[in-house]
Order: sequence, then structure tokens, then C-alpha cells
Amino acid sequence: MKYFLKPNIFIYSILIMCISVLCMSFPTYCCAEGSDSDSYQIIVFVSKNIRPYIEAVDGLRGQLAKSIVADVEVIMLDRYAPKARADLADRFSGESDVGLVAAIGPEAAAFVWESFKGAAFPKIYSIILNPEKVIGAIETAAGISLNIPPDEQLKVIRQGFPSVERIGIFYDPVYNLDFYEKASKAAFELDVDLVPLSVGSKKDIPFLLQECWDSVDCIWLIPDRTVISESIAQYIIKQAVLQKIPVIGYNQFFYDSGAAMAFVFDYNDLGRQSAELIADILQQQESGSRTPVFKAWLNKTVLEKLNIEISQPITLPIMVGP
Repeated sequence: MKYFLKPNIFIYSILIMCISVLCMSFPTYCCAEGSDSDSYQIIVFVSKNIRPYIEAVDGLRGQLAKSIVADVEVIMLDRYAPKARADLADRFSGESDVGLVAAIGPEAAAFVWESFKGAAFPKIYSIILNPEKVIGAIETAAGISLNIPPDEQLKVIRQGFPSVERIGIFYDPVYNLDFYEKASKAAFELDVDLVPLSVGSKKDIPFLLQECWDSVDCIWLIPDRTVISESIAQYIIKQAVLQKIPVIGYNQFFYDSGAAMAFVFDYNDLGRQSAELIADILQQQESGSRTPVFKAWLNKTVLEKLNIEISQPITLPIMVGP
């Protein structure tokens, strides 16, 4: 035993010295990924304790755990009265360890942008329709809205319905003139005709429908305060199906109501996308706003009624809906 002991001790000593030198030269290889020095404190304000937001939080937590080491504190804002919310703002404004504050939902975003105007830490918003109306200076803000750019939607519509050349779009210029103008420019570049169905009142819709059937190949419904309600959406879809005209909607309600295609969000996916943005900001890789991840569900049952074949191959974000 004594014969082998000395050589072993000598070899071990040499190995330890080599490892020590290696760690001093290349510390990132010798330290566990996400060491304490790279840990971040992230505060997530959530508008309400409802399923879509909870799914987003779950996706955010799961993705962050894969990308960075972070202490994530989630605060349901609807549990706090105005005075308690002010105390929250004071508490986190005075903490120097906060790495980033995230807001999920419009109420949370309004609170975060109002409460932490001069804060040193970065902020992001998520799951908000028209964030510019909630937080103001959208050009300098980082986040993920629920707005799919018009050109992205038109590309998907064109991909899902290659034979469509004339797309009728219902909108009220008071609320969606900017959307229509962007969509019109995108339609020109895609070589399709965008047929404006401008509405000033809900009473205009039946007349416009009667007049438009010979001039459109499909109807595109977008979020619009004047045009859209559940009853109006169902009325438009019913009339369009009778005319063998497909309707494109913007959430699962439209899909369930008989739209031939609907743009839908998976809130868990949006949470993961928010986490990716957070990691990029904290690691100083990239900031700014991003187009939300989405899917476009084709309604196979409705398409069969309309005698429209599903164009092959189907590629994401298009998929046959459930």
C-alpha cells in the first residue's frame, strides 16, 4: 500500500494544480451556469388572476428557468387597493437589486409605467392590445402586444387561401384608419385587392354586406369598437357562409362561430416569448417590441361547407384547428 500511495498523491496534486490554473484562466467553464453573480431579481405585475394571465406566468417562469438564474416575484395587482399599490411602487422603487419589472395585462402595464417612470431598471409589457394607448411612448418601450401587424396577417391569409384576390375589411376609420392604411400598403405589395368596408355605425353593416358580395372573395374582421360585438360577428359570419364567402376572425370565438380562419394566441407561448425578451434585455443582447407568436386555425368543417380545399402543404403558423 505504501508503494502506491506516494505516486497517487503526486498525481492528484498535479491534477489539482492543473484544474486551479484552468479555472483562473477560463472561469466560465469551471463555474456552474447561472452562478449567483449572474442571478437577477424580476418582479412581474399581473393585471388579474384569470386563466390567460396565469398561463402566461407559467410559460414565463418555465422559460426563464431554462435561460437565466432569476428570482421571480409575481404580484396579482387586483388584490391591492390604490393605497396598497402606491406602497408597492414605493417599495420596489427603493430596491437597488431589482433587475427588471414586467407587466402582464393592460392594468399592470399602466401601473408599471406610471409608478416607475424614472426607475433605473428596465420594464417590459406583455399581452396588451394597442399598448400605445396604455403606456404612451411605445417607440422606446419593450414588450409583446396582442397586435399582429397587418402585413403578417395578410401573408397568412394569402397562404391559407391562395385563390383569394379581393379581401373585404370591415373597419371604423375613427379607430382603425392607421391599420387600414398599413394593410392597404401590404396588400399592394402582395398583389391582392383590399376592399374597404368603412363603417361609421353598426346600422351600416347589413347594407354594406348586401352590396359587397360581388366585390369580395373573403371578409376580414379585425378588432374594432364599432364593428365587432358577438352578435354582429355571428351575423356577418352567417351571412357570409350563405354566400359561400369565407370569414377571417381574430380569436377562438370567431373560429367557434363559423369563421373559416381565425388568428389565435397560446398564452403559455406568449409567456415564453416574454421570458426570452426579458433574458435578452438583462443580458444586453436585444430590446424593443416583438411581434407576438400566434397561430392561424383553419376551420375544416366550415371549409368543407364552402367547398374550399385546404391548400397543401400546411406550414406554421397555419394549422387545422381543433
